[in-house]
Amino acid sequence: MTEGTPIFLEEYLRLHPADLADRLQRMPADEAREILRQLPRPIASDMLAELEADKARDLLGALPSEELAAFFLELPPNAAADVLGGLPVMQRRDVFTKLPPEKVQSIDALLRYAVDTAGGIMSDRFIALRAADSVGQSQERLRGMPEQRPEDISYLYVTDDANRLVGVVTLRDLVFRNADRRIEDMMNRDVRFVRADDDQEEVARQFEHYHYMGLPVLDRQGRLVGVVKASDALRVAQSEATEDMQLMVGLSGEERALTPWSVSIKRRLPWLYVNLATAFLAAIVVGWFEDTIARWTALAIFLPIIAGQGGNAGMQTLTVIIRDLALGELAPGDGRKALIKEIILGLINGLAIGLVVGVLGYLWKGSASLGFVAGTAMLLNQLAAALSGVLIPFGLKVLKIDPALASSIFVTTVTDVAGFFFFLGLAALCMRWLGG
Repeated sequence: MTEGTPIFLEEYLRLHPADLADRLQRMPADEAREILRQLPRPIASDMLAELEADKARDLLGALPSEELAAFFLELPPNAAADVLGGLPVMQRRDVFTKLPPEKVQSIDALLRYAVDTAGGIMSDRFIALRAADSVGQSQERLRGMPEQRPEDISYLYVTDDANRLVGVVTLRDLVFRNADRRIEDMMNRDVRFVRADDDQEEVARQFEHYHYMGLPVLDRQGRLVGVVKASDALRVAQSEATEDMQLMVGLSGEERALTPWSVSIKRRLPWLYVNLATAFLAAIVVGWFEDTIARWTALAIFLPIIAGQGGNAGMQTLTVIIRDLALGELAPGDGRKALIKEIILGLINGLAIGLVVGVLGYLWKGSASLGFVAGTAMLLNQLAAALSGVLIPFGLKVLKIDPALASSIFVTTVTDVAGFFFFLGLAALCMRWLGG
């Protein structure tokens, strides 16, 4: 045991920063705050970089600026900016007054970018060489730099005198080329990059598609201001996938299992009211055919079957479409192909399932008319599911609304309303034709 370290802290000191953060953010804020104050500064600072934004705000909100500044002195500017960005503006300003000016300048430069952009997720730790320097001069310059982390040397970027990105060189070239060789004569000038204001989701797509280890970030003048690393892009991809999955069922995209109930209720209840309104819409359709159901009571048995199968089929289509939209795998013009494919699937599925439902309806109730109505309604509702599963997310995208935004609620509404209408409407027509 480390001399002078309280016994109860030993288990926390052995944890990885991510595990330590997970442990503390499960505790009451006061208890976690007391442990944080007793941790060694380097360990506490590394742990803060792993906290979720809302947990960091709760944990740090009651700490004096002097204590906060001590933590942020240990953090690199990009990690400090991530944590400070979630604090109230006045508290952030107080912390800045306790930090060295150069540290404040680095953090403030990162905080100027929106959190969901390349600038908001980039690191300012990178190595930039000068195009006019020789290999030998560049090697000397690297030796004089502060100690670098392994992830900081994925690529060696090359800039001109105005700090504009002009190329990239490999570490191998820098080690094995002649010392008098100029960097600009050996660099690769074809460098992919992102702009600081590019959306983080698009940045994550580029990493997924091209398998980069890092991407340079340029400002509007073409100057190199940072680097997005693969680990940052992975975190964004996970966050966006979670957000899309939650938005599809009417959640905020920010909720977790341990989010306080008072916060969760504010995010869930409005969408439950929307769902309630759509349920009443389906009920209204059923109400139109109240007399039909009263005269042919067997219809009530098949109502949930028709609507349920349509909802399942719609969700299958919706999941595929939203996934491809989120990953950028649907190019302009692909929507029509996707729609035709889903209509074909809806037709085939409708015929296959409708035939089974129709036969079961006949065998169960001994009514060929019931079997025909149920089977035909199933076919029509499968087609409605296919159409809504494609058109709803594409329609939201045209309106510049996130396609994942509660799409499932709208698709379920279509399949419920259409299923009830097709089934009961056909039943009413059948009764009229047969004089029932």
